[in-house]
Amino acid sequence: MSETRDHVSVHIDNILLDLPSSPCKPSIFRVNDDLRYKNEKLYDPKILSIGPFHHGKDNLQKMEHHKFRYLKLLLKRRKESSVDKYVIAMRSLQEKARKCYAEVIDLSPDDFVQMLLLDGCFIIELLRKYGLDELRDRDDTIFQYEQVLSQLRHDLMLVENQVPFFVLDQLFSMTKTGDPDDDILYLIHLFIDDVSPWPDASEVSRKISLNNVDHFLGLIYQTWCSSFAKMIANKPVRTEEAKTVAINSASELQEAGIKFEKDTESNFLDIKFIKGVMKIPGFDVSDETESILRNLIAYEHFFVDNHPKYVTDYAFFLHCLINTSKDVEILRRHGILTNLLGDDEMVYHMFNRLGKNILTPSDFCYMDVYDKVNGHCGRRRNRWIANLRRNYFNSPWAFISFFAALMLLLFTLTQTVFSVLSYVNKK
Repeated sequence: MSETRDHVSVHIDNILLDLPSSPCKPSIFRVNDDLRYKNEKLYDPKILSIGPFHHGKDNLQKMEHHKFRYLKLLLKRRKESSVDKYVIAMRSLQEKARKCYAEVIDLSPDDFVQMLLLDGCFIIELLRKYGLDELRDRDDTIFQYEQVLSQLRHDLMLVENQVPFFVLDQLFSMTKTGDPDDDILYLIHLFIDDVSPWPDASEVSRKISLNNVDHFLGLIYQTWCSSFAKMIANKPVRTEEAKTVAINSASELQEAGIKFEKDTESNFLDIKFIKGVMKIPGFDVSDETESILRNLIAYEHFFVDNHPKYVTDYAFFLHCLINTSKDVEILRRHGILTNLLGDDEMVYHMFNRLGKNILTPSDFCYMDVYDKVNGHCGRRRNRWIANLRRNYFNSPWAFISFFAALMLLLFTLTQTVFSVLSYVNKK
């Protein structure tokens, strides 16, 4: 008579059987609670569900109709009567796609395949219709209201709202038109160009290898960061003992005699400090900026520890520079920051929120800038100049008093010189 096994043992053994022998490396995660705290809306989709994490939510159902409509229009344009070949293609990618998510997906194989097809086709057709005007339907409500397009951009750039990029690439290749501009990298560049915090940030979009792209947000990340990554890779590695953890605010640095200048030639993440001048490429702050930066930071949050975190470090640098609305004003007056929010206080609070829960690693991208700035502020002559500025130039009356004292000193010295010369001439 066979021994009856304990049901707990059976349950655990079944779980162990389903686990891979070596851990897979997912690329699509849910945002951690510490990042989500008080910022839920910046990580959740407004109108569009992509991928399984927000699939089926009641408030996102309206856009499901557009997914089917875009698929029907795609088939009509290609004079095809069935989705057979696209379903077969998605079914062949199903297992690979499931492994890209950092948790078990509670969807049946059929539902998962349907989700990949509808979500993938919607994204590539939205990109095509945005970049290739002749493909737009005249009564397409998505393109009749800018607010809808803005919400779709927001939703497509959420770290939780993604499908693997190889799904998009496969569907795009299967439906490619003869138009030379029908290129997925070029169309994504057009679609997100208006919301980039950095002007002209996508100049390398056509040079990226699609084999190393995780998803839509991952492509944007590589597009914006790849040039800076190559520059950082050539810099010498610092030791842990030499770590610097902070830098003064813009107003404090200005008091220490440091000047600010907009850098119009360097990569948009490349901040420099040269001979007392901090050169910062220009950046825009709009309604979308916080959400974009937060989701890029969340994406970097799951990188291995030795992988540089370019956007996280950039956000922390600006968090240090901007301590008050006065710091925003300084960067704005020098043409570095363009405030599209209208209120400097709002920009200050945004960067204050961004800087929380960020840890600076030993390979902090701007460590050399920190060292040079703090070294400059620490020199005796620069400290004296800073004290002079703080004590005598912070108000008109202080400046007048200083100027009067200086004039009195010069008058006294002149009188003394004349007295000495008169005495010498009498001799």
